[in-house]
Amino acid sequence: MKKFFKFGCFGFIGLIVLGIIIASLGGGDDSASTNSDGESKESSSGGESEQTYGIGEKVEVGKMAFTVNEKTTASTVGPDMLQEEANGKYVIVDVTVTNNGNEANTVDSSMFKLKFEDKTYEADSAATSAANEDAVEFFLAEVNPDSTIEGKIAFDINAETAEKDGLKLQVSEGVFGTNSKTINLK
Repeated sequence: MKKFFKFGCFGFIGLIVLGIIIASLGGGDDSASTNSDGESKESSSGGESEQTYGIGEKVEVGKMAFTVNEKTTASTVGPDMLQEEANGKYVIVDVTVTNNGNEANTVDSSMFKLKFEDKTYEADSAATSAANEDAVEFFLAEVNPDSTIEGKIAFDINAETAEKDGLKLQVSEGVFGTNSKTINLK
């Protein structure tokens, strides 16, 4: 009986903790706010319209700010001796990241996702390393407060899709951040 009581208490506490975690992950707040132009923008997890930004615009996500400097495509990236070849075609996004917070923040290529229609593409870590031969690499880079880094993120996607309009970059505030915004890449 003692064993059952001990497991029962821990099991009950575990269920409570699990319930709290699920509730915090599952909840999405629907809110409306205004941007600097006084226009209303909707943000929600329910698929409503989301404000998008363009190349050259500074996008603040939490305590981080992102600016896409340019988008290019290539079949290969990197120096001759360490060149990476795409299965399809690389979409290479040159990004500047600024830490506006009060503590250092880790920047990683996993903070960036390429979107096209309802598809989501992950960064190619080997190609991203090769593409950053002359720049900071976005692999667990620590960025101190008020500091800025610039680097390239490479996505290996279908060659036809790489050339289409409608590609977007989703940026998030941290490696495990759920707060994100979208930047049009045209």
